[in-house]
Amino acid sequence: MTDFRSLRILDRFQGMFRKFGVSYPAMRAIVGLKLTMDERRVPVVFSQTKLKEGNQFMKSLALYVLYGLVTIPFLFFGDSPMLQMGFVFGISMFMIMTSLIADFSTVLLDVRDRVLLAAAPVDDRTLNAAKLVHITIYMSLMTLALLGIPSIVMLAVKGPVFFLLFLVMLGLLLLLIIALTAITYMVMLRLFDGERLKDYINYVQIALSIGLFAGYQVLIRSFDFVGLSVEYVFRWWHLLLPPLWFAAPFEWLPGGNGDPVLKVLSAMAVVIPLLAITLYIRTMPQFEQNLQKLLSEMKGGTPPRAFLMTFWEKLLCRDKEERACFRFAWQLMKREREFKLKVYPSLGIGFIAPFLFLYIFLQEGPISSIGKSDQFYMLYFSFLVIATLTMMLSYSEKYKGAWLFEVTPIRQPGVLKRGTLKASLAQLFLPIYLLQAVLFGILFGARIIPDILGILIAAVLYAAICYGMGSRGVLPFSRPMGESLQSGTAKQIIFMLLIGAFVIPHIILAGLPYGSWIYLVLIAIACIIGWRTVLPVKGMA
Repeated sequence: MTDFRSLRILDRFQGMFRKFGVSYPAMRAIVGLKLTMDERRVPVVFSQTKLKEGNQFMKSLALYVLYGLVTIPFLFFGDSPMLQMGFVFGISMFMIMTSLIADFSTVLLDVRDRVLLAAAPVDDRTLNAAKLVHITIYMSLMTLALLGIPSIVMLAVKGPVFFLLFLVMLGLLLLLIIALTAITYMVMLRLFDGERLKDYINYVQIALSIGLFAGYQVLIRSFDFVGLSVEYVFRWWHLLLPPLWFAAPFEWLPGGNGDPVLKVLSAMAVVIPLLAITLYIRTMPQFEQNLQKLLSEMKGGTPPRAFLMTFWEKLLCRDKEERACFRFAWQLMKREREFKLKVYPSLGIGFIAPFLFLYIFLQEGPISSIGKSDQFYMLYFSFLVIATLTMMLSYSEKYKGAWLFEVTPIRQPGVLKRGTLKASLAQLFLPIYLLQAVLFGILFGARIIPDILGILIAAVLYAAICYGMGSRGVLPFSRPMGESLQSGTAKQIIFMLLIGAFVIPHIILAGLPYGSWIYLVLIAIACIIGWRTVLPVKGMA
């Protein structure tokens, strides 16, 4: 087993672990074994490539170095340390927390070591310490790669006091991120068990990703821009934004602003992370016991009948073969957690994106002006969901079972794609769009009903085009989840640009008398022709 440098550094603190009753030799051996096994794990940032040799995590650090360079311009943005460090900590928190959610949730929720070491003379305290040290090592390496160069720039430009304060705040930020993630999972473990627990854990990961995305829009509006100067104005909801907690000490101490609000935020940056990590450490034994629920199956009888699936398959599918493909795709997408983890965040982001832009519009005028505006075209941002969804329909955790398609008595292979795409739209896109449409209808009034219907039909046509282009010659769910086409990024860009082909004609026609109804009729005709052309029944185009 490799004698990692991080373990040699850890040896210098072995006395501290022994004081807490941890068997250091056993803990060191467990951590070393975990680090060795992790060399084979492919991080999310490399999940779309075919590069599998070597320590993938260490290679991914080079990407984090590039990501960290983005924070350097913010050190010179405006004259407010609160603004500068708010952005730095906001970006850092986003990158670190998304990495923890994507790559290290499996580490936090790992029960294999407890099963393997059940017969070994290793107590729970040592196992818990090994898990915490394992996560801390990787989080520290990633943070060093992300903020190493910005820290050097900060030392040269801002001075040693600013730099040392940044290191302290960064350490507290890491404690907060690890503790909050673990405590969130801890609550989930207490409330649910078995298969249902695994599903809800995915939903928590998705909610965290969406919350981090929306948080940027809230963070930028915490400051008032007057000309070239920036002024911080406190609002009560700033108490809910951790990046502002950690930025407040820089405005207070190096900045010389003694506002009591800044002192309160600074105190929160110190007290809350320490309380959170203390709570996590004290409840860790119970947390590990609750992890055993992940090994259990969901209790109860058969799952309830899928009324929605039955309704949509009868409404959308025209024959038994297409309905069978519809049901198969519906159930597969509902059960595959890896598929949901990759697709659902884009669903959430696609749902909130139109409302975020509406929020920006409201900053420029009174809310009463919305009803007469044409901001309902922001519904086209929901198309971003379709681009990701259609590309993922070719991938599956159970891709080896794709041979089933070859032995089924389906006479027209193109039915597979049509049924799969209809199931994905009915299960994942339609609920989001219908909710958006109702909310937009309330805001803009009944006058946009033909526009809402036109955008919906345009989305169906757009989905057929994207799926036809992205899966040419490929059966649904027939490729491994960790593999992607090299042109995937290029196709995503093309799909985004393609949205303009729907928005521009809609805007032009809407300026004519009955133009929205004309657009509705034309896009409906185009949708029928497009589905027959791009996704023909007789073939695997």
